[in-house]
Amino acid sequence: MNRCFDKIRGGNCTLYIHRNFRNDTFEQALLDSEEKLGEHYRLTTIQSSKFARVYKLTVRFDDVNKGVYFKQYLCRSVWDSIKNFVRAGRAERTFKAAEMLGENGFDAPAIIAMGKFRYGLCHTTSFLVTLEIEDAKQIYQFISDSKLETRCKHELIRAFGQTIGRMHAKGIFHGDLRLGNILARQEKDRWRFFFLDNERTRRFYRLPARLRLKNLVQVNMFPPTAISNTDRMRFLKEYWSQNEKAKTKKAALIKKVLKKTRRRLDKKEKF
Repeated sequence: MNRCFDKIRGGNCTLYIHRNFRNDTFEQALLDSEEKLGEHYRLTTIQSSKFARVYKLTVRFDDVNKGVYFKQYLCRSVWDSIKNFVRAGRAERTFKAAEMLGENGFDAPAIIAMGKFRYGLCHTTSFLVTLEIEDAKQIYQFISDSKLETRCKHELIRAFGQTIGRMHAKGIFHGDLRLGNILARQEKDRWRFFFLDNERTRRFYRLPARLRLKNLVQVNMFPPTAISNTDRMRFLKEYWSQNEKAKTKKAALIKKVLKKTRRRLDKKEKF
């Protein structure tokens, strides 16, 4: 575990808390249970998968109120419990992936706490607490905003293409690169991107072609009303500028991405 975190034990819970974000009431609530957290703080439910519960709340650190997100990872099956007993749990895998992204120049929400409850020999659950990323929105909200200037939109698409290009050039595959898992923020003369849900994010010595294709299709799932094929090519041009050494043939990959994206968008519209 990162040296910036203190380890605390209480009952069935082991908690790791960042030294810059200590708060006795908050820590005790995390050690007790999700229900205790709701007794001390107002929890706003955030939409998530059926195997997780996510809440937003406000916590005071050093006399400053901070927005934080609490994500409880739920057990998906008996086999899931057994696997979590012998390997790192979902929260810990997310933590390690966020560290790896940071070490390679990419952004993820800052993690301020991680905990694990253990019941009996096998059953475990885990959670993460992350800081709110201020002034950021999901990338599709920016792209779909009719008030966003065309020049600004093009800059966003180019910057996004370069960012995903650099990520793949370093062998990094994001486990769930859907548009809702990417936040964007405009900072002076640049766009900055934050990657969420990094549980399955991994770094390879050489990124497999099938995973490259999967990520590229995921990030191109903007509806046709939001971006044009010209915009998609604008993204892919910038992406490829960062991946010139990739052995995957450029023209063939672009053709596959556009074809598979179109097929998935058609299915989505029919559904």
